[in-house]
Amino acid sequence: MKIRKLLRILHRDFGYFIVGMTIVYGLSGIFLNHRHDFNPDYKIFITDFHVDLQQNSKLTEQEVIKALESLERKVVFKKHYINNQGFLKIFIENGEIVINPETGGGTMHYLQKRPIIFGMNKLHKASIGSLWKWVSDVMGVILIFVAVSGLFILKGKRGLNRWGWWLVILGIVVPLFFALVYI
Repeated sequence: MKIRKLLRILHRDFGYFIVGMTIVYGLSGIFLNHRHDFNPDYKIFITDFHVDLQQNSKLTEQEVIKALESLERKVVFKKHYINNQGFLKIFIENGEIVINPETGGGTMHYLQKRPIIFGMNKLHKASIGSLWKWVSDVMGVILIFVAVSGLFILKGKRGLNRWGWWLVILGIVVPLFFALVYI
């Protein structure tokens, strides 16, 4: 079997194999690129509310939990303290609450995972364990193989020898330019 035919077969089969993973990596890469514009892993809910608190300087854990029961969203209390400004700061699971004890007015910041995007980003960062890290490495090797084998599949004026090498050079120059100028 000729090498070009073997490359075409392997390029096609590996290409089919990695389509799903490439789409997940591409989408999560876009989300991660824009992490300064929005939080791709969590939705952040900010809720203003009013609770009745007893006017004393030393609130007990039970008093704080009882005040939180009146909130629309059920929260899991972790701990609390009075900060330097005299506000009651409460740590809850996936967020925090700040209450002005004098007025009873408060604000809750609550994080909720974005179900699909959170998982895709965890996969992209290879932060779910050593097995996935190896799967991710295999994916990277296959992507490199598909990229390099694709260089030698076409012949003629659209092949590597005439048209393709210009695009390969451009594909190398663009990231090098950004690396040299911005890093």
